[in-house]
Amino acid sequence: MAYKRGDRIAGFSASFLPARIVFHFTLTLVRLVNRLVFRLKVEGREHLQQVTSGILVSNHTLVLDPGIIANVIRPSRTYFTMLEETACIPLLGTFVRLLGAVPIPSHAAAIRTMERALRTEMRDLPFVHVYPEGECYLWNQQIEEFQPGAFYLACRLGLPIVPLTIVLHRRRWLGRESFHLGGREIRIPPQVTVVIGEAIQAGETRGKNPRREAVELSREIHELMQRTIDRERGCKSLSRGRMPRLALQHPQAAAQAG
Repeated sequence: MAYKRGDRIAGFSASFLPARIVFHFTLTLVRLVNRLVFRLKVEGREHLQQVTSGILVSNHTLVLDPGIIANVIRPSRTYFTMLEETACIPLLGTFVRLLGAVPIPSHAAAIRTMERALRTEMRDLPFVHVYPEGECYLWNQQIEEFQPGAFYLACRLGLPIVPLTIVLHRRRWLGRESFHLGGREIRIPPQVTVVIGEAIQAGETRGKNPRREAVELSREIHELMQRTIDRERGCKSLSRGRMPRLALQHPQAAAQAG
């Protein structure tokens, strides 16, 4: 069923049979890509094993980041937040929602709506994953400023925040970083390392304004993740700029979504 603005955040339960089939089939393909294309490495799995539920945050630098994260945290599962306009795209929106993506409402009360959903319809999975940069910055290793929404939710709900830092390293094939095919430049995909950090408990500072605490947490975790990239020597010359947003293309679909 196509998503329309105002619909329930979590359109499909994780136990819904079609959702389970689509998720596990897709994850199998993504695991092959992670191994063969990105040469995925994971550090700090033990930190995730010490947490039963919480909010995951990571930098957003690859189109396949959700698949990489889903692979990294298995056998656990998480909801992934996405832009509402992406959820409104016919077929694609339904497909990613079957995989566990949930749209962030575009109205002013988005945070309250997300909080209600986390307390009710999204309790069937232990984690929810948020990209606090708000956009995908392709192959970027200089993390953009974090938005405080995810950290505010963690403070309100008293949930731990688990930082997952995606580190990219330059790769060459036959001594070259790119090839030309059909008049287009094809760059060799980077090697990917995901570093799982220790959980940081939110909402424990009594008497502190949750919004102020969220801003402080967002800055603290941003700095922690950037230090992780620097320590792991992530390549900062790979950046390809912000990924263009996906949007409705068909007039009829736009009318239905609006």
